[in-house]
Amino acid sequence: MRFPWSRESKLWSKIEEVSLSLSVLNNKLSARVDQMGRRNRELFEACVKAYQEGDTERAALYASELSQLRKTFNNTLRCQLSLEAVIYRLATVKDLGDVRIALQPVKGIVSKIGEDLQGALPEVSGRVLRVQELIDEVALEIGSVDERGYTRFEAADDEAKRILAEAAAVASRRTSGT
Repeated sequence: MRFPWSRESKLWSKIEEVSLSLSVLNNKLSARVDQMGRRNRELFEACVKAYQEGDTERAALYASELSQLRKTFNNTLRCQLSLEAVIYRLATVKDLGDVRIALQPVKGIVSKIGEDLQGALPEVSGRVLRVQELIDEVALEIGSVDERGYTRFEAADDEAKRILAEAAAVASRRTSGT
């Protein structure tokens, strides 16, 4: 099969630009995931300490904050993993030259990532919008692209209660010395 573009074409440079932009976004998300992971540990330890001190109101406050952080963390991590999948797919495109097949799910995934990050990380969401525009340009040059991929998973509703129970168990073990 012969492809209507070469590595020197305008289309190919756009694919390169999309790949580079996604890699930059992935690095930013990775740093944010690391930061949230550290904050997760800090809040959990603060919750445990509050339980050890007998301050259940403060422990509940930490658990509530931790619950919200974990929801954002899970969403951000899911987006980062989706971005990595897209980056690998585009690497395959560059290796194999099969743009049409590889781009079919990419547009939908990047669009969903942008929507999911809009509230939590607006600065990254804006960059995702630029990547979407680049993908749209590529799609226009090669034909239509179906929107598929990326399924949203919701966090459990009783996350704060579960965190409190976990913190209480850890605090109890630490207090009793076992």
